[in-house]
Amino acid sequence: MPPTVIKSSCKINFANFPFDSQQCSLKFGSWTYSGLYLDLRNDSVILGTYKPNGEWEILDFTSKRSIFHYECCPEPYYDITFTITMRRQTLYYGMNLVLPSMLISALALFGFALPPDSRERLSLGGKLI
Repeated sequence: MPPTVIKSSCKINFANFPFDSQQCSLKFGSWTYSGLYLDLRNDSVILGTYKPNGEWEILDFTSKRSIFHYECCPEPYYDITFTITMRRQTLYYGMNLVLPSMLISALALFGFALPPDSRERLSLGGKLI
């Protein structure tokens, strides 16, 4: 099979964003050719040509070969499922989202420590908005 670039998408769970890990599965197989004509195999996953990404870190990359026998046809059909587990790099989001949010929240709480009739309290509240 000639080398090719395949673009795919996965459902992402944003429950722990930006401190999340995601798992994506890619399944390759043939509906046209049975295992008598196309035998898919994968002995190992090689990440030698992987280019590191600034947003994601690959934690695990596994593959599983499956054999199916359909009711219509006596011959086997093979497929391979690749599963990629990756973790989001949090430095960017920590510096641009989490840290500023924490600082603004701390300053808002500090506003309650100022005297109620103080002009600085009103000024601080207006600047935080």
